[in-house]
Amino acid sequence: MQASSDERFADWDDERYSTDIGRFDEQHRRLFGLLNDLHAAMDEGHSEEEIGDILRELERYTEYHFGDEEEFMQDCGYAMDCADCFYNHREMHEEFAARVAEFREKHENGEYVTMEVLTFLRDWLDSHIAARDEDQNYADYFDSEVDDDYEYSPGVLRRRRRSTESAEGASGDARRDAPDSDVALDPAGPVAEGGHLDVPDGSVAAWVESLEASHGGRTAALVPTADGYAERTFDDLADRARRVAAGLLETDLTPGDRVGIAAESSYEWSVADLACQFAGLVSVPLYPSFAPDQTRRAAETVGLSGLVADDPSALDAVPDPGVNVHVDIDDLPTARPGDLPGRSADGDEVATVVFDPAASDPTGRALTHRALLAAASALAEDLPLAPGSTGTCLLPLAHVYQRVATYYLWSTGSAVAYAGSEGVVDDLAAVEPSVLVGAPAVYQRLYGDMQDRIGSMNWMKRKVAGRVASYGRDRLDGSGTPLKYAAADRLVYGPLREEFGLAGLEYALCGAGRLDAHLLYLFAGVGVPVRNLYGTVGTAGVGALATPEASADGAAGRPVAGTEFAHSEDGELLVRGPVVTVGRPGADETRRPADRWYRTGTDGRVEPDGTVFVE
Repeated sequence: MQASSDERFADWDDERYSTDIGRFDEQHRRLFGLLNDLHAAMDEGHSEEEIGDILRELERYTEYHFGDEEEFMQDCGYAMDCADCFYNHREMHEEFAARVAEFREKHENGEYVTMEVLTFLRDWLDSHIAARDEDQNYADYFDSEVDDDYEYSPGVLRRRRRSTESAEGASGDARRDAPDSDVALDPAGPVAEGGHLDVPDGSVAAWVESLEASHGGRTAALVPTADGYAERTFDDLADRARRVAAGLLETDLTPGDRVGIAAESSYEWSVADLACQFAGLVSVPLYPSFAPDQTRRAAETVGLSGLVADDPSALDAVPDPGVNVHVDIDDLPTARPGDLPGRSADGDEVATVVFDPAASDPTGRALTHRALLAAASALAEDLPLAPGSTGTCLLPLAHVYQRVATYYLWSTGSAVAYAGSEGVVDDLAAVEPSVLVGAPAVYQRLYGDMQDRIGSMNWMKRKVAGRVASYGRDRLDGSGTPLKYAAADRLVYGPLREEFGLAGLEYALCGAGRLDAHLLYLFAGVGVPVRNLYGTVGTAGVGALATPEASADGAAGRPVAGTEFAHSEDGELLVRGPVVTVGRPGADETRRPADRWYRTGTDGRVEPDGTVFVE
């Protein structure tokens, strides 16, 4: 592979390199583009800072691409049918990634990165991707052995693997499996307070009807259809939830029963959840990615009486007898609503039982109506939003963080766009959200798509885009030059935000895990400053919220409104406030005293200035 007549260092050739799998051809082109950018920067004598930015970007994108490609090979069956090929392929990936990391480290230590280094990287890509070599093996397998209706869903395999490991007890902090402490704990350090919080009285059902009264004609949901998105108003949402609640009560279910919801995120998922609240039933979200044994143990522990599912095979994992009401989420029962019992439920009654898919604990945590409404109210207090805004639902609604985020959006009179995890970029562009509710995997996916787009830009724009992480660092620490950013924003970053539907974004949240500093800088440089949100299933998914600046410094942030943080003598984070669980389902469901600290199972500390850090 030689430089072409237009002096590009590494030229893409469809005939030589294409795998005929569009996703990976685009990623390979981006790797070629980064090599060309690095070569040009070195050849033209650009600053060491710029060369370092491109090296870091090459390292990051290499990690993203290799991980995506390896997951695909496992997901489509190639890794099983040709195990030796897969492991050899992965070893080559590790070798290349290690060399890129080595070159980046040498540069940061002041050593000169020679053109021989670039030649090695170029030749490695040529031999790895070119016809009759490693990447062509899985391409040939995909073409000849994989069914035409197969669709690769990035991230699904990793989630399933984590769930299986959890079910086998292979993950999770040992303290997380310990019973909730029934004795008072004395903090070993300072207490950080989130300030006053007004929490709606009563039940979730009563709260939904208050939203109906305040925002009835406003859009509450954007539901994907073949032609785009259909609108559902708050009137529509409340009316359908009431009718489904009445339909559920005409089955063998009675108030107080526990009903599992095992389905992918959708508008009907939210309807089923709210219908349980109106009917006085306890909703029990079950992750679609749960292993069968994990689902069975969860159902047995909670004592399910009913199951709402989008896949009949979900019934195979739940115990019989016991679960004697089975409902298809696409055919929810309805009836004329009368005096639904959930309206008058006490705020301190249990509304839901939620699970942590990454923990070996199968028993879940019981949350009251008050805890769910407090979590939504805390987000609304700390992240004010004008009525009529739109936020995303990209994550499983079984995750209490995404579910509470939908409540938060509704509490402000805003709509929830049920975009799903597939086609993230297209959906964001279609809904143009004000709030992006994400997890690390969502931002990593978005990062990869942005890099693919940057790779198709001309050299001048790629040169500007190559400094995005440096721009982000400067923006967050206030050391940059506004005029320089204005020019870069006008040339590259503004159009990029427009293309990805992020031009009107007010908040970008990352929960269920922290986003690393490099990606935080990258998104800040693009003009999408991300805020890390720390919370556990025992705190309804919320707890501490960081500014973009604090997120980049590794902080979990400050306690959300109504919440207090401290740490114990052995360095475990403690939380108290209305968002905290009342305990495990069953005999341990008791009303937790307001002054009782909850052990999160997470190592961390609280600084004297009130900043919370998670270790």
